[in-house]
Amino acid sequence: MEGSLYLSLRRVFTIALSIAGMLYVTRIIGPANYGLYASAMGVYMYLTQLVSMGVRTYLIRAPQDSPREIWHQAFWWLLGFGGALTAIALIALWLLGAYWIRTEGFFVVATAISVGLPLHAVSIVAQAALEKELRYKRIALIDTLAQVGSYAVSIPMALLGFGVWALVAAYWAAQLVSFSLAFASARYVPRWFWNRDLVRDLLRFSFAQAASEWLYNAKNLAPALVLLPLAGKEAVGYLTLAERLLNMLNFAQIAIRNVTTAVFARVQDQPSKLLHALYVSSQAQILSLGGACLLFVLSAWYVLPPIFGAQWDIRLAILALALLASEQLLTTIFSAQAQALYVIRQPHVVTRAALVFVFNLYGSTALLTYFAPEGYAVLGYGVAYFLAHLPNNLFLHRGVSRYLGQPRYGMNLVWAIALGVALFAPVAYYAPLLALGVFLLPASRGALRELLHEVRALRTQSQGGI
Repeated sequence: MEGSLYLSLRRVFTIALSIAGMLYVTRIIGPANYGLYASAMGVYMYLTQLVSMGVRTYLIRAPQDSPREIWHQAFWWLLGFGGALTAIALIALWLLGAYWIRTEGFFVVATAISVGLPLHAVSIVAQAALEKELRYKRIALIDTLAQVGSYAVSIPMALLGFGVWALVAAYWAAQLVSFSLAFASARYVPRWFWNRDLVRDLLRFSFAQAASEWLYNAKNLAPALVLLPLAGKEAVGYLTLAERLLNMLNFAQIAIRNVTTAVFARVQDQPSKLLHALYVSSQAQILSLGGACLLFVLSAWYVLPPIFGAQWDIRLAILALALLASEQLLTTIFSAQAQALYVIRQPHVVTRAALVFVFNLYGSTALLTYFAPEGYAVLGYGVAYFLAHLPNNLFLHRGVSRYLGQPRYGMNLVWAIALGVALFAPVAYYAPLLALGVFLLPASRGALRELLHEVRALRTQSQGGI
């Protein structure tokens, strides 16, 4: 709870910065430039998943008395793997840009971002050291300063007419600030160390987890590989703006999710406690995300169009946000289950689920994007994204039932569906708001009372020095 609070406060503060960034950067550069940057960044984000491959989780769940050499070994592996992956990625980006995507500027922008991959790779060690010590206050400060640095660079450059390069410079500013402050805060100085047995153990665990993550996060490539060639840079721009709005609004959900891996690790040998943590974590994420998104959609429908100007059809982005948020409300329950399966070393379940998800995502995305009405391809993508997650969620439920026990859902599924329906209120004469009536049911009131009781009990324990 303490870690989630620090990360949530950081997100609340940086929301103001994000709004400023959207007004002074996104509006100025327009949907085409924004879509070009987002396509390149999507490829880079997938590369970060490839290079990290579960090393962060390996370091966090290592025993407290583990030798320091574990951290040194992880550092040198990440540095070498990151450099090799960067070289391979640059060749692949050139081929993609020349023979498939064929969008002007894609290869140059993607290259300028991707060469920062080794820097990101070695930062994982310092960030994992801070997380292992539960120093979320310091992590929150680093993230905030990195974002301040990015906007300090991007806003003036956007106003001066640098277009997409304002966003590239913002990425590098945030990367350098985060890298330097993470290592300084962790007081970690790498020393040369290489042990074949230790590398084998690290990779055995990391690859087992990474396989599922690599498959699932192939979704980050879909905008560049599917939406960009079929619908153009503007469609990717609207999708990315919707995702950015969602990332602003899910500050509490992200904070809770970031803390849960460390918390799950501490009760991994107690299935009943782990199942209860799954239930409470999902419940808190649904309420925080659903409430924030609903309030935003109801107000933004009228407030944002004049702010963003005629260059943006901002209501299209808000509809895409509603689709993405409704999917995330439902998937929140099962993403927590995936985290638990990682912790108890059953990643093969998540891998199979991710394989089904990626297959469905690319097939449905290509189909619905191609047949969507002109100008609405981004909504076809949103519907495809929602549908592709449903079989994935079923796989995760079965995995938790087998290896931990029957998961408790309570009213979580009902709340997630009701809040997801309510998000479409502005386009249906506000009739979808009637779905919120489920919170008046006796079962809902009982679940809310239980959650409040638990929070008060934890607060009392904390004040008592426990």
